[in-house]
Amino acid sequence: MKTKNLLIAAACLAAGCGGGGDAWRTTDLTYIPLVADDPEGGEYTVYVDTRNGKTGGNVPWGGLFFDGYAVVESADGMNFIDRNWNMLAETCFRDVTIFDDGVAWAVRPGGPLEAIDRRGRPLFELRQAEAACAFHEGLAVFTDAKGLWGVVDKKGRVVVEPVWAETGPMYVGGLIPVKEAGTDLWGIADTKGELVVACKYEEIGTTDCEEGFRFNYVQALREGRIPVCDASGKWGVIDRKGNLQINPQFDGITLDGKNYLFCKGRNYGWCDRDGKYLINPRYSDACLFAESDLAAVRDGDTDRWGFIDKKGEWAIEPQFRQAMQFLPCGVAPVRDAGSRDWGAVDKHGKYVVNPQFRSIYEYGADDRLLVFDQTGSVGVIDARGKYIVAPDYSNASVVLTRNVSGIGGPYKAASDFVDTEALAELIDAKIRSLKATTAAGLQVAYGLKESRFPRSGGDMTVYNAEETPLVHCKICVTGLNAWSRTSDGWFGYNYTFLPDTPVKSYTLTAEFRGKASRSVGGVMEAMKRKYAYDQERSAFAIPGYAQVLAFPVANGGIVFHVKTE
Repeated sequence: MKTKNLLIAAACLAAGCGGGGDAWRTTDLTYIPLVADDPEGGEYTVYVDTRNGKTGGNVPWGGLFFDGYAVVESADGMNFIDRNWNMLAETCFRDVTIFDDGVAWAVRPGGPLEAIDRRGRPLFELRQAEAACAFHEGLAVFTDAKGLWGVVDKKGRVVVEPVWAETGPMYVGGLIPVKEAGTDLWGIADTKGELVVACKYEEIGTTDCEEGFRFNYVQALREGRIPVCDASGKWGVIDRKGNLQINPQFDGITLDGKNYLFCKGRNYGWCDRDGKYLINPRYSDACLFAESDLAAVRDGDTDRWGFIDKKGEWAIEPQFRQAMQFLPCGVAPVRDAGSRDWGAVDKHGKYVVNPQFRSIYEYGADDRLLVFDQTGSVGVIDARGKYIVAPDYSNASVVLTRNVSGIGGPYKAASDFVDTEALAELIDAKIRSLKATTAAGLQVAYGLKESRFPRSGGDMTVYNAEETPLVHCKICVTGLNAWSRTSDGWFGYNYTFLPDTPVKSYTLTAEFRGKASRSVGGVMEAMKRKYAYDQERSAFAIPGYAQVLAFPVANGGIVFHVKTE
C-alpha cells in the first residue's frame, strides 16, 4: 500500500507544534485512523472519534481527512471516504492525492493523471504528466516523460513548461524552490517560472516532507526567511529576492518563531534574524521553542534533557532521558530517566501525566497525545493523562506524525497512462532499423570493431540501451560466424574476418518497465492495426522482411524474431 508505515518507537520531533503554517497539515482531527487486529488474521484501519471513542469506517488502510475526505486503500485500489463513511467514487483509482482547495489528482487504471472535484467529477486530464504533486495555492507541479518538472493550474493550463530537474512539492507565497537541469543547483522561481533567486545553492530550505517541512519550507517561503546551503556546506538565510540576511556559517538552521535554532559543530543554540547569538551553542541536542517560552534541550555534560527559557537559563533542570517541546496546551512529553517510561510535565517540571507509557506522539491536536501503553496497545489521552480513546488498538499510521511536520497525507500521484501507439511506433522503428545484411553492414550500423564478432560464431549483441524510462531494447544477431580459420601449423589457428558474411536473422527484445509492463496487449494491438497479423504463427507481415515473429513475455515485454530478405 502507498502509505501504510506504522509507528513503532518514539523520538523527539524537532518539527513539532507551532508557528509554521498549515501546508498539507490537517486540523480536521475529529476522526483519526488507528490500526486494529483482524480476528481472522492481519489488520485493518478503523476511524476513531476522538471526542467519545466511537468507531466507524473500517477499511484496509485509511489516512487523515483533508477538505472533507480521507484517502483510503484496499486491494482493489484507492478511493476517498467522507465522514459518513461513504466512498466518493463507485470504482477505485490506481493512485490519488489528498484534496486541497476542492481539487485532487486521481488516476484510473490505465489512465492519465486527472484532476477531480469533491464530487468526484473530472475537471481535466494531464496526459503529458508522469507524476504530479497535490495542488496548493491553485498550482501543482508535475513531471513529464523526460523527468523534467513544470506547473499546471486548476483549470488544466500548463503555466510553466517542464524545464526543471526537480522542484519543491508546492508553491508557497507564489514561490517554489527549483533545481536547474544539468547543474544540480537550487534557486527559487515565481508562478511564471522566472527565477527570482539564481540557481547557485546546494540546498534550499527543506524538501524533506517528514521533518521540518512546516518551518524550513512553508514558513520560510511565506515569510521570506529562507535557509540556504552554499558550496561550502554551510547554511545561511536569504530573503525572497535572494538577498543574504544571515551569511552562510551554520551546520544547520531551522526557523523558530521570529528567531532561529541553529547547529554549530555538534552543538545547538539560537540566533536572531541578523544571525546575532541569543543563546550560545552549548547544547548537544535541542527542540524548537515554537509557540512556547520554553525549549527542550539536552545537556552535553549529563546527557539529560531539561528545558530552558529564552535567555538560555534552566527553567526545568536536565533530568529526563528524552523530552519533546511544549504543546499549545502547556504540557511537554518527557521520558523518565529511571523507568524509561513516558509521561508529561507542566512548565514547572511537575508531572501532570505520570511516566507510564512506552511511547508518546504528537499528531497535530493541541491537547491530545497518541500513546502506546506497556502492552504496546495504542490509545489517545488528553493533557492530563485521561484516556479519550481507550488503548484498544494495535498500532497507528505514520501519517499522524507526518501531519505535525506539514504533510499528513498522500501528496504525490503517478500516471498509469501509457501511450501504446507511441510505444508501438518506437518498436516498429527499431524493427525497421534492422537493415544490415552483412557483417560489414553491422560494423557501419552499430560502430562495431572486428574484435566484437565472436570467433566461435553464434549469437551477438549489437545494441543494448534504454530507449525511454519505460522501454529497454536489446538487439542480437543470431547464428552469425564472420570468421574463417586455418591451422597455424602448431596447436592454434589463424583467423580471417569475412565482411561479406550474410546476416540472416535478428532478435529484438523490448523490455517494458514500470507501468508499461501492463501494456503489452495494447502495443500488440497497435501494431496489428498497422500490419497484417497471422494469429496462428504469431507473425507480422512487415514489408522488407521475410518474417517477423512476435512473442509477448510474462514479465512485460515482447521478443521479436526477425528474418531478413
